[in-house]
Amino acid sequence: MGQLTNEEQRELVNALVTAVKRLAPNWTGRSSSDPGVTLLELFAWLCEVIDYRVDSAPDSKTDLLRHLIAKLSAMCPGTCNTSDLTRPRYFSGQLLTAADFQSEQDYSRKMMWRHNRCFFGTGIVTGLRVTLDSGSSTKDEPVIIVEPGCAITPDGQELCVCKALRCVLHAPGPAGYVILQYIERAIDPVPTPSGTPEFSRIEEGVAVAFEEKPLGQAVAITRLKRKSGRWVLDRQFHAPKVGRRP
Repeated sequence: MGQLTNEEQRELVNALVTAVKRLAPNWTGRSSSDPGVTLLELFAWLCEVIDYRVDSAPDSKTDLLRHLIAKLSAMCPGTCNTSDLTRPRYFSGQLLTAADFQSEQDYSRKMMWRHNRCFFGTGIVTGLRVTLDSGSSTKDEPVIIVEPGCAITPDGQELCVCKALRCVLHAPGPAGYVILQYIERAIDPVPTPSGTPEFSRIEEGVAVAFEEKPLGQAVAITRLKRKSGRWVLDRQFHAPKVGRRP
């Protein structure tokens, strides 16, 4: 069998270069002495050896070439197609916008959330003990005190209560869960060239609420129920703890 035609060689080289750009975007060597070029030449030589040993129909060479190109196109090690993690790639002379910096923040936060989910799980890390104000136990809006502590939500958010919180709950049903959930709000407006002020900071915090079921990305820290017309803590409920299975 003969050697690859010039067109087939160019096609193979183009496929190799495309694969290298995708798998090693930081490689910029183009000289013949570059180790990367040497590896490409070695791979091409191996293709020639394999091609020479193919002893079947005349179209086997073309089939081999297509097979190699398909393998190269499918190569993408260490990639999960379901991942939503992308980060900016900076280079000299790049024009950066607010979206680029936001993307950088989003990447770091998602990495932290994934780390929390995978390494620790969901639930209370420490503290967050709940007590009920006995003076409000017969009212429709009981008052609770949440002690300082930390928790991790199902999506990996960190919830931190820095000081004791006294909360009035709206509890319409006969029983429900006291939940913690992540909240944020924009603060510190500043003037802009357009004349419309823009908020310059995001304040993160924790909200306490009463829900019949702890749905969404909230963490249930206790359960209240009515007993003989009074609100009491449900002693049979055990809040999820980080590192423990429910």
